[in-house]
Amino acid sequence: VTATSVSYNVDEETITLEFPQVLHVGSSWILDIAYIGLVNDKLNGFYRSVYTDANNNVHQLTTTQFQSTHARRAFPCWDEPSIKATFSLTLVAPQGMTCLSNMSIQTTRLLENGMQEVTFLKTPIMSTYLLAWMIGDFDYIEAYTSGEFNGERVLCRVYTPVGLADQGHYSLDLAVKSVEYFSRMFNIPYPLPKLDLVAVPDFAPGAMENWGLITFRTYALLIEEYGPQDRKHEIASTVIHEISHQWFGNLVTMEWWSDLWLFEGFATLLAYIVVNDLLPGWDIWSEFVKRIQEVLKHDSLRTSHPVEVGAGNPSEITQIFDEISYMKGASVLRMLSAWLGQEQLMRGVRKFMHKFMWGNANTEDFWVTLAEECNVDVPGFMNKWTRQTGYPVISITELDESTILVRQSLFLSTGDIREDEHHLIWPVPLALVTASDPVPRNVMLDTKETILKVNTTQWYNLNYGQTGFYRVSYPPKALDLLGQTFGTEQLNASNRVGLLTDAAALTASGIAPTSSFLTLLKYFEDEDNYMVWTEVSLRLQELLAVWLEQPVPIMNALREVQRRLFAKIVKRLGWEFPEGEDPSTGNLRAVAIRFAGRAGDPDTVAEARRRFTAFMKNRDMSALPPDLRFPVFEVVLRMTQGTGEYDDVVNYYRETFIPAEKVVALSVLGYASSQELVRRTLAFAMSSEVRTQDILSAIATLRSSVVGRAELWNFMRHHWDVLYERHCDDIGFLDYFVVLSIESFSTIERYREVQAFFANKDTSAYERILATCLEGIRMNILWLERDCKDVEQWLRVNGYLVDEGLNSTLAETETKQLVVNGLHSTVSNGHDHSRTNINGLTSGSTTGSPTSVGAALCPSSGTSTPSPIIPFSQNGIYSQHGAHIQSRLYQEGTIGHASEEQAQQLLQIQQDQQQHELRLHREYLLHQQQLQQHLGQYLPEERRPRTLEREMELLSMSGDYEF
Repeated sequence: VTATSVSYNVDEETITLEFPQVLHVGSSWILDIAYIGLVNDKLNGFYRSVYTDANNNVHQLTTTQFQSTHARRAFPCWDEPSIKATFSLTLVAPQGMTCLSNMSIQTTRLLENGMQEVTFLKTPIMSTYLLAWMIGDFDYIEAYTSGEFNGERVLCRVYTPVGLADQGHYSLDLAVKSVEYFSRMFNIPYPLPKLDLVAVPDFAPGAMENWGLITFRTYALLIEEYGPQDRKHEIASTVIHEISHQWFGNLVTMEWWSDLWLFEGFATLLAYIVVNDLLPGWDIWSEFVKRIQEVLKHDSLRTSHPVEVGAGNPSEITQIFDEISYMKGASVLRMLSAWLGQEQLMRGVRKFMHKFMWGNANTEDFWVTLAEECNVDVPGFMNKWTRQTGYPVISITELDESTILVRQSLFLSTGDIREDEHHLIWPVPLALVTASDPVPRNVMLDTKETILKVNTTQWYNLNYGQTGFYRVSYPPKALDLLGQTFGTEQLNASNRVGLLTDAAALTASGIAPTSSFLTLLKYFEDEDNYMVWTEVSLRLQELLAVWLEQPVPIMNALREVQRRLFAKIVKRLGWEFPEGEDPSTGNLRAVAIRFAGRAGDPDTVAEARRRFTAFMKNRDMSALPPDLRFPVFEVVLRMTQGTGEYDDVVNYYRETFIPAEKVVALSVLGYASSQELVRRTLAFAMSSEVRTQDILSAIATLRSSVVGRAELWNFMRHHWDVLYERHCDDIGFLDYFVVLSIESFSTIERYREVQAFFANKDTSAYERILATCLEGIRMNILWLERDCKDVEQWLRVNGYLVDEGLNSTLAETETKQLVVNGLHSTVSNGHDHSRTNINGLTSGSTTGSPTSVGAALCPSSGTSTPSPIIPFSQNGIYSQHGAHIQSRLYQEGTIGHASEEQAQQLLQIQQDQQQHELRLHREYLLHQQQLQQHLGQYLPEERRPRTLEREMELLSMSGDYEF
């Protein structure tokens, strides 16, 4: 029976076939469809990749990426996880090229035209998104499992681009051990005859669990024998995560994408469990606690979403591949494991696997199976954690020396809980330990508050081991007692990390002043744990990022806090790596050098420059071992305004064929902070020299400087239409581009610019991440407004900031006009008032009352008198004592109680700033021409509707070919 018509729905990505007769339900039919497709370069569907080996030979390959809804780009299918099928695949390819798919090769037939016909064994029943194939030039290494737990030996291979096979041994060893481990853990043999791990030069996600043919970015799979230890951690977690999916995800598959969190979250947790068993010296759970901080931050915003979230169309599905699904999912499952006991949990998991293997299951199926096996109300415990957005903060009030009141409430980074949110309650396992009883006491808080008997004259700790997904707010005395335990091993590294991160989060939300976090840092001065120091550095960078556009004296004082902390470690550990040294010590050395140098420590910067020169001049590997390349490259580029060092790094990127080294060189370019180099970085990132998958790595570090932030934001706005059209199908690209461009902002002005820019855009493909970024900017603004004076005072009291006695306020000024980056902005001296309200944040610009906008960011105190007028640049100019007067939004200022000499100094600042702005404007006009030449391909095109014809045109833009 031949179809009489075929109709297409591009938005829903479906085709409808009409037949001349009724096809009755229950009858059997074979649907035979003739079709053509395009081998594209969009990093999804069936796409092509090109790479050059160390001998400058060019190699081509084609590969697939079908998750989540891209199998339909390669062949017509019912492309949903619950509609499973078997697949028989034949590839016709040039002779001599390697052909790979999920199953082993059944037959190979040589054709007369120089081609070969390769047929693979039929797959087991599986979902379409797990099907995969590739054709290309590869090298490989192989090993077999012992067969002890699988019944027979399983062939494992690592395929790499030509010349890189030696970098696959670490991952191959992990693969062999993991297959045996999971076969034993699930009590189910590995279901396929072989397992291939393939490094793909162009690949959008980090890795993909295709059944029997796992694909990776080269950086996520390959590493040299003496590669950095932290990268080995990352590779181990990624490889084991994907191999766990061969059972939990492929053999038992989610029913629909709303259950993605369960399979990704559990695979993430399993990776940590297996690493902890196979590599026990790594302190992997401290790393887990460090990693969940980002999801704790995102989940404390109202724009977050529940772990279980609906997804109705492809764009919605793509948006749930986020940290909530992966890391919050893993965290609440870890909390469940701590509550039930890991062995109890795994017994339930094994029962679940045997019950649903070869089929599909949902979250409720998982809870019910666990409840049956463990005889516990698992759904009652877990449903609120997976269906309710956010998490609680546990606040402690000491009633007397033996009693505490424990109360839970929704934790929001913005601190503005609404009346209807006060009733939210979670079942919270408290895991209480005390100085006199170090064995955790499991107390379930399933009400708003409870009273516990605790000796408050000694230290006590809730959420011991950091297995619970919540924050804890201690009274100052209790926090001080906990701080005094540091260095005594009474609290392990995970708990010290937890205390630090909770304190940092509570300051950002307004529950505690930022000064309390800065005070807590004194307890870490003698810390020697790499993971703890990594978290100290991250939390300090978070603070510095929000304060970045504050007065230079304030920023220098904060950097001095950082310098003193990390320079001591550099001095203690030195720069050399002694033979036999604990890898974690080497990691700590690299962290200390990076952040001491970032803070401008003279000795560290000088030594970094010396080693950088030796490495670049003679490729002296001993001067710059792999662990130190990133920190040294960063320090040198941060501390120079010249182009020589920048050119050295670019040339190194072009020269090296080691994937990890390319990523290092590319990632550090954004640390160069001059306008010329920032623009060169943007141009280079978008050039043909940088793979699409690596664009985000190239631009991510631009956020670390004021100039970099501004240029990246301008670039995104100028080229958004073309960026959107070219990358709207890339998993996560738009999300991350939006995040990198705007999430660091901390001013009302930028908030308004972001709102205005996206107001007339179709944001459906990235609406979740955009809302999250806006909420994060709002949090930054509130934090800065609330605590800038608190931080300034703490810096003074503790000797980091010298008070030069100047005060500044906002006052009336004459009309003035600025030219900033070619944009004209005029503020008139009159009685016009403008105000903006951002969910309780009010900004204003008035000309009659200097105090009406006194809370703009850092309000001044005391009285004020008129003083010489100071023009403000785009990034603001500041009085010498550090009070901030916001630029463009608040362009009026006075200096009070200033001497004539001080006034003259300020006038000189004014003249210097004016000259600086004029020079920047001239440079802008010059470099804008050069930038347009570099980025001509990104000039906005006229937008056209997304029709089937337009889809085909977009796919064929870059010389794609049919198959």
